[in-house]
Amino acid sequence: MDDLVLALNSVCEQFLPILGCAVLIALFIVFIKLIGLLKTVNETLLKSHKTIGLVDQSIEKIQQPLDTVVKVSGTVDKAHDATLKAVDSAKEYVVKNVEIVKDKLETMRTKKEEVKEPSPEDIIGGK
Repeated sequence: MDDLVLALNSVCEQFLPILGCAVLIALFIVFIKLIGLLKTVNETLLKSHKTIGLVDQSIEKIQQPLDTVVKVSGTVDKAHDATLKAVDSAKEYVVKNVEIVKDKLETMRTKKEEVKEPSPEDIIGGK
């Protein structure tokens, strides 16, 4: 068993420096890739900053028409409320004065019946 440990010791003494160099080379490659990634991220952030500026300008351009739409919507709401109020007033008037309205409609109907237009036969001299 001692011979095995001594053999492994001599192999490890030769193998460990080679393995250490390989690990250092791998770390350098990882750091180089990481630096490249950070440069790419920085460029992407700069481009996105420009894009955000353009979007902000577009939103500022759109804001005025949106304000106009809000004003028109408020006007339509006021007109709707006034129409509802007028219809309610008319309904209340008709309900309170249903007999008067009924009499006036009846009077208008009887006047219409009294004023008959002559038929074409009356004009020509028929019957």
